[in-house]
Order: sequence, then C-alpha cells, then structure tokens
Amino acid sequence: MRAISRPCCSNLVALGVLLLSAEILQAQVLGFSAATIQPSPGVSIQESGTLRVPVTVRIRRGYHINSDQPQEDHLIPTRLMWNDMPFSVDSIEYPSAEEVQYPFSLKPMSVFSSLIEIMTTLQVQGVPDGLNELSGSFRFQACNDKACLPPRTIPVVVPLIQ
Repeated sequence: MRAISRPCCSNLVALGVLLLSAEILQAQVLGFSAATIQPSPGVSIQESGTLRVPVTVRIRRGYHINSDQPQEDHLIPTRLMWNDMPFSVDSIEYPSAEEVQYPFSLKPMSVFSSLIEIMTTLQVQGVPDGLNELSGSFRFQACNDKACLPPRTIPVVVPLIQ
C-alpha cells in the first residue's frame, strides 16, 4: 500500500504567504488603489481673503489607512501636500481618526476608513492670470486585517472657479 503524504504546516504557511504576495503584486500591476481622491467640483476663489479647499478621499471597503498622526514611529502617516502655489497655507485639517484594535497589533491603531475629508485653509493675496487649478499629492499606506500594501502617492487636482 502507498502512503498518502500530507503537507506539513510550514508548507501551508508558505503557500498562504505566496498567495497573499501574489494578491498584492497583482494589485500593484493592475493599478489597484485602496484609496482614491474623489473628483472635486472646484472651489470659488476671490482676489484676496481666506480660501477653504476640501479634498475628499474614499477608502475601499476592507481597508484602512494610517491617520496623519499614527501612534508608532514605523507607521507611515497620511499626508496631503500642495505643489508650489502663490498662496500661503494656513492649515491642513485632517478628520478625527478611529482607534481600532487589529489582530496583528498589540495596541489600537489610529486610522482612517470609508470616506474622509481633509480641509486646507489658504490665504489669497491676488490670483495670477491663468491659474485655473491647485495641484498636489496625497500619500498614504493602506492595509487590511492581514497585510499592508506599499506606500502610495496619488495626484490631487482642485479646479479654481473665478
């Protein structure tokens, strides 16, 4: 009689790691993003004064991104950054983060999920001719309850309505 061989636990773990790695690689190759910037309808701008610029981020179900103030140094914070522009940035306000305990973490993590709005306040002192949009970038690292994707930076564009 022939004995039936059974895979040992280490083979099953290796297979699981391989499948998870393949899923992450496929997501990168296909351009998958766990967070996307919602298209902005634009903001009305005046020649001078305060301008509030909302940026809405949709986080895919089953994923979270670190907050702008993660509780551990090795975690990559979420950041909204603006390219050079003729206005001064007064503040960038992130929403309140959720404190969530995940099975892989010893303590609760400070994260964003679902839909968030980040508000930038600018001081406008004249609008240069031809300026029709603000551009910047959004940097984040998305994770699910099993693994983290590599950090990603995506473009942000907000039309200006004069």
